[in-house]
Amino acid sequence: MMRVILPLAPILGLIASVSYNELLCHVSATDADGGDGNDAGGVDGGSCENHDSDENTNADKTLPWWKDKDMELWDMWEMLGCEEYWETPPPIHDEAAWAYMRGAYIGAVGPENSSIGILPGSDEYGFNNTASGPLFGSGFKPGTIEVRMVEGKGRAIHATTLFKKGEMVWSDHFAACFEDGMLYRKFLASIPAHFACDIFEWAYSGPSYGVCVDLDEGALVNHAAATEANRQHWEMDESAPNVGYDREVKMHVAMVDIQPGDELLIDYRSFATVDAWELLGLGKWEYNGLKNG
Repeated sequence: MMRVILPLAPILGLIASVSYNELLCHVSATDADGGDGNDAGGVDGGSCENHDSDENTNADKTLPWWKDKDMELWDMWEMLGCEEYWETPPPIHDEAAWAYMRGAYIGAVGPENSSIGILPGSDEYGFNNTASGPLFGSGFKPGTIEVRMVEGKGRAIHATTLFKKGEMVWSDHFAACFEDGMLYRKFLASIPAHFACDIFEWAYSGPSYGVCVDLDEGALVNHAAATEANRQHWEMDESAPNVGYDREVKMHVAMVDIQPGDELLIDYRSFATVDAWELLGLGKWEYNGLKNG
């Protein structure tokens, strides 16, 4: 069978420019397994109404909503119906869903500005992603983790193999970063609402890097405080983080021996120390981390 290899950049540009309605219909109609799309986010076939992001304008009908500089995080949250989305358990995304979000991100910022990239030599640690390119694969080694639903937490990452102390656990080479608040809005407008509502919960900000969100299972690693000062009021117990960042190898490693079945936990304050949403013109975001998922 002859294979036709299409140029990546035009495809990614198409993903970013396709209408919101078409995105919803596409995800509801297809998934990686050829099923009904539930694994890719659970959009039913009846949701394909007109939500074209270029037609959803601001109050005076002059701009697509993502170009409206007055559109802040809370406005987007309400417009996209995120409160309703979080009233039911969120889906566990499959590889097709992660690839979809990565493609939309690269299309929104442009391939030349994309922060998604495979670290040189990462395959030496068993990540096996170099041949997959920026759309497929995971920051976790194949066969080392699984996503489970945990009561009171939502989605959580659990080890399926032993991680010895100091061993590589996860690489953040699928982190999508934005130095411009308008591009972040554009990205959110280019994906279905249920994906955007997930992004709101996963994204973090800082003065040195802007806004970043991990577009793989790393986004589902839950928080555990390393110190009392970092403990959040919504934490259910006094669990300690078992995964931390090793600056020498630029990957996340096991801080202790992690047994099969253990939940992977990281201190969010180790990488998101100061919220910088306002610096990007996105307003304040005090809701971060309050939802489960």
